[in-house]
Amino acid sequence: MNEQAAVSHAINQGLIGSLQEVLIEEKSDRSDYDFTGRCRRQAPEIDGITYIKAVKTRPGKIVKCRITTADDYDLFGEII
Repeated sequence: MNEQAAVSHAINQGLIGSLQEVLIEEKSDRSDYDFTGRCRRQAPEIDGITYIKAVKTRPGKIVKCRITTADDYDLFGEII
C-alpha cells in the first residue's frame, strides 16, 4: 500500500496546474471545499475524488477545473 500511495502521489502531483473536466457529485463535507466530484481518471469506489471550490454549481454538472493541489489519492481544484 505504501508503494501504491507513492505512485499515486507522484501521478497526482503531475496533474497540478492541469485543466480537468469534473462531474460534480455532491456537496463536500470539508469546510474549505464546496463540492466533490470526479474527473475521467477517477472511478467510483476505486480511485480518489476531486474537491472543488465552486459556490455556483450543482450536482450533475460537468465543469472545467484547474487542479491546484493534490495528495496521495485526491485532487483539489477550482472552477475556471
